Amino acid sequence: MRQILLSLLTLCCMAASGQGWSWTVQRTNEVKESSETIAQAGYQADGWLKAPVPGTVARAWQEAGLLEDICHDDNLTRIDDRFFDADFWYRTEFEAPALKQGERLILNFDGINWKADVWLNGHSVGQIQGAFIRSHFDITQLVKTTRRNALAVRIYHNEHYGDVKIPTLERNVPNGGVLGEDNPTFHASIGWDWLPTVPGRNIGIWNDVTLTVARGGVVIGDAFFDTRLPGVEPRHPEAVKSAEVSPVITLHNYNKEPMDAELVIRFGDNRITRNIKVEPGQQDVALEKFTVEQPRLWWPVGYGEPYLYDVSIEAKVNGKSLAEKHMKCGIRQIDYTLENSAIQLFINGRRFIAHGGNWGFSEINLDYTARDYDIALRYHRDMHLNMVRNWVGQVGDEEFYEACDRHGIMIWQDFWLANPYDGPNPKDEKMFLENANDMVHKVRPYASVALYCGRNEGNPPDRLGLALNMLVSDLCPNSLYISHSADYNVSGGGPYRALSPKEFYGIEKGQKKFHSERGMPTVPSYESMCRMLRPEHRWPQNDVWAMHNFTLNGAQKCSTYNERIKNGLGEPQSLKEYADRAQWVNYEGYRAIFESRSNYRNGILLWMSHPAWPCLVFQTYDYYFDVNGAYFGSKKACQPLHISWNPLKNVIEVVNESAGNRQGLTASVQVVNMDGSTVMETTRQLDIPEDQTVEVCPLPLNKEKLSEVYFVKLTLKVGTTLLADNFYWEGRKEGDWKALQNMAKPKLQTKVERQADGSLKVTVKNPSKMPALMIRLNLINGKTKEQVLPAFYEDNYFSLLGGEEKTVSISWLTEEHPDNKNFKPTVTIEQIR
Repeated sequence: MRQILLSLLTLCCMAASGQGWSWTVQRTNEVKESSETIAQAGYQADGWLKAPVPGTVARAWQEAGLLEDICHDDNLTRIDDRFFDADFWYRTEFEAPALKQGERLILNFDGINWKADVWLNGHSVGQIQGAFIRSHFDITQLVKTTRRNALAVRIYHNEHYGDVKIPTLERNVPNGGVLGEDNPTFHASIGWDWLPTVPGRNIGIWNDVTLTVARGGVVIGDAFFDTRLPGVEPRHPEAVKSAEVSPVITLHNYNKEPMDAELVIRFGDNRITRNIKVEPGQQDVALEKFTVEQPRLWWPVGYGEPYLYDVSIEAKVNGKSLAEKHMKCGIRQIDYTLENSAIQLFINGRRFIAHGGNWGFSEINLDYTARDYDIALRYHRDMHLNMVRNWVGQVGDEEFYEACDRHGIMIWQDFWLANPYDGPNPKDEKMFLENANDMVHKVRPYASVALYCGRNEGNPPDRLGLALNMLVSDLCPNSLYISHSADYNVSGGGPYRALSPKEFYGIEKGQKKFHSERGMPTVPSYESMCRMLRPEHRWPQNDVWAMHNFTLNGAQKCSTYNERIKNGLGEPQSLKEYADRAQWVNYEGYRAIFESRSNYRNGILLWMSHPAWPCLVFQTYDYYFDVNGAYFGSKKACQPLHISWNPLKNVIEVVNESAGNRQGLTASVQVVNMDGSTVMETTRQLDIPEDQTVEVCPLPLNKEKLSEVYFVKLTLKVGTTLLADNFYWEGRKEGDWKALQNMAKPKLQTKVERQADGSLKVTVKNPSKMPALMIRLNLINGKTKEQVLPAFYEDNYFSLLGGEEKTVSISWLTEEHPDNKNFKPTVTIEQIR
């Protein structure tokens, strides 16, 4: 978890007491004293606000109660954005540890935005330039161990701040803008079709500030273990007997003279020693590779366990330990081939089929902790999503990469370049490359990082593109660099509006290549709509909806979404009706985005899988961690082995993406009318290798025998074991399900059982003959009557034919809801229409 207060770190990264250190912040034009004076202990910071560090300037004003919650309703329009178009001072005071002979004290900044001057005890320490570079300052000569020390940081606002964008229901606003000239920065904070204009453009000390005691003046920085599997090649995943591991260790020697040292690396049960010379300054030390016998491999979601080894690195001089570092490391081999002008990815020899999503920001105020990242990436794993694109590099927290490693989520890593239409080229290429160099050093140790991309929907400027390509080649010799996210050997560019399943299947663009962006509007649950909006703005649709990115035009073209709801289930008369009916469109649309790739099974990424704020478009769960129809439509479609209905060909298919070679499967197809009568029923036996799609049978339907809406139930079994199932609804007039409004809702039988681990097992049975449709389970705190969020549902928004029953497990974060009298889990059940 990112630390809220400045803390001391030993070289082995064990946190010592923070001594109650706290930060304050003030606008520079409110401060009359000089930099030297502000950075003196005892300075009276009258009128300064308490500052969250890590955190942004705007968040400090919000926590002080001077800004309303910018995520709620139209509060953003009530803020004087120009107040934050200024420089700001941060300051804190602290007591320094006593240093032994030969020790040095290093001040570390893991991320500020946009530029900064750093002052300590009345003296300039140095400058930081760019939002994504880490900076280290030797403050041994300036720090005082006998009295308090004062640290002051002047944060410079963006040079190209840009204007506030205010969309309306009828009119979207352009993405991006002039802020791109300041890259690397949080470019998306100028406003996009998924995020409003952020007050202050996220300037501030957004990442950790720490101290390191450098014993002997040496610090171990980043450690990269490049892993290869001898004998493993693309499409030839041989049994792995050993792994070759090539370490590159970044060392910082703050002494003026070189030092002879011994590096001791413990990689799982392996112990390796190397003698090295540590030159003054920072250097990458490439060591001779070593072998790990019978390795446990790191796999992405759907392919295996994302196993991580415990690794420690120790630097010794004359037998005395000077520095230590502890980390996790995965052994995996990623390969790339070019086949028919399309890039193919391979993980440990097996073809990797990506299904995942783009992330913009983690959170509008950059206010995500390790807990939040873990929940979000656990949600991705639960949906069977195995890749996240760090779009335009807007997520910089180490906790993001750690969670991806832990949950088996591959990362498509962008540099900070939006497409040329959405943002100009960076003005300072030198600053850009310095940040890029440090970013690659930071992220290359993670097993989850799969590839690097120079620019979103365009190519970097020539010199910058060449430099980025060489940077990745030099620092990550076995990694893939592509210059353009949506052309050449990959594809992209949407569409981003609501379509029917048949229309998604009919999109030819990107079928034969990895497609980087495709999405649609995504209205969350009724409960989240009520969290998001004041009562007077909830219904009908209005310009406050547009503040939350719901515009009838633009790329998302929410008019198409409204039409899908109206034509499908009828014109809603209230927010509750609208949000409920939206879940039908969410489920159907997101399922089709993924299932429509069955022909070639090339990767596809949602635009987007993760929301940065309370949003009405492009998400599979919402800002509050409530899950909706899009979540479960994605989860159904992204199973490693699944059965589906291809409406374009009108055939039933079994798709095996990563479940190994399977034999002796039974596929069953059942077509049912609204009254529960069966129109068609058939079974087929089949075998299916990994990375194959097999057509089971056509779906010939005599419309004269069908009710106005009919249902297709699919199952895939081996013996009596259910491997996958699916349930579709369709009207005799395609896309028209309005007859369902006149269909009675069967009375369901339910049983809720508490499990030994604290979770719930909910069994739902439909005892009637008629189908029960879109059954939604909702975990409620029985005392407060509020939703329990986050919650993890094995399945939801499911349907049951007559006589069917289903058991669903539900779990939650028990540390936040202890099993005592203060929390009584209750499950409500409804059939939404």
